[in-house]
Amino acid sequence: MAKRRETKVRICVAGDLAAEADQLAAELAALKGQSGMSLADGEERARIQSELDEVAALMREAEVEYRFRALPRKERSDLIAAHPKRPGEDEEWNLETYPAALVAACVVEPVMSVSEVNQLFDVVNEDGCARLFNAAWRANQAPTNIPS
Repeated sequence: MAKRRETKVRICVAGDLAAEADQLAAELAALKGQSGMSLADGEERARIQSELDEVAALMREAEVEYRFRALPRKERSDLIAAHPKRPGEDEEWNLETYPAALVAACVVEPVMSVSEVNQLFDVVNEDGCARLFNAAWRANQAPTNIPS
């Protein structure tokens, strides 16, 4: 029996941890770039790496996996029609409303309403929003290639 295409994406929903990870990674890179390291420098590097490993583990725990399923053709067409391009804008559909609507229509785990997707879009950064939209888009548009 044929099944509609699915995609998955994992998003870390603890944005505060990203700042900690970025700071620790920068500190670690600065230490690695130093020449003539002392024993204390090696201990500092190990301490920072340990902290970075802890933050990375917390970030993995804060990841949510989203699973998307392609819409039937008529539903996809109706969804696009419900979000027509805005007058005077160079776009295929309404870029303000269609992304959240597509994500909500395609996400099967966890199930989310358009309102819940918009709330999530308000929390995650642009990369997170784009990754969610792209996963929904790929479920509907990407080829299904068999890995070689």
